[in-house]
Amino acid sequence: MTYLFLDTEWADPIGSELVSLALITEDGIHRFYAERDPLPDVATDFVRSVVYPLLERGKCRMTDQAMTTGLRAFLSAVIEPVVLADYPNDLALLQYVIAGFDLSDDQAAACGPIPQPVMTRMLKEGAMGMLVEDYFAGHPAAAARRHHALVDAEALRMAWLVVTGRIDVPEWARTMHMLRLRPKRPSG
Repeated sequence: MTYLFLDTEWADPIGSELVSLALITEDGIHRFYAERDPLPDVATDFVRSVVYPLLERGKCRMTDQAMTTGLRAFLSAVIEPVVLADYPNDLALLQYVIAGFDLSDDQAAACGPIPQPVMTRMLKEGAMGMLVEDYFAGHPAAAARRHHALVDAEALRMAWLVVTGRIDVPEWARTMHMLRLRPKRPSG
């Protein structure tokens, strides 16, 4: 299995208008990042003032068809992809892009074969959510770019690596340090 960490940004309050999508493999080496072109016409004030200024545009700008083609190719190259996200809407938007947005059947078929990633929702509650916050507190440059899908996917990846014991607890992981310092309850 290959774990992939997902984050998306969307423009509207109900989360139906995708702005950007990012996936990062567990090892951090393989990344997919795309921004819609054109961007959604209607966006909340938050999205216009916080998310849009963080966008990279340039080669990251993709039409719906190009984004679907790129995402399908990326996922097809991954061995047994397991996609982890901290919000169910991220997974819904990922499925929407894989399916081909609202492209015609012919356009969607031209995007290549549809990969079948395994979807898993990861809650941000408990230590996981606190470690995401710890990550941003310990990485000011990342915190300044929070709400950029690739930055947020990286924070999620790092928090998961700590929670699952795949890396030693880094200095920024205050939550894990506090959990280790907690006195144990007496048995019996």
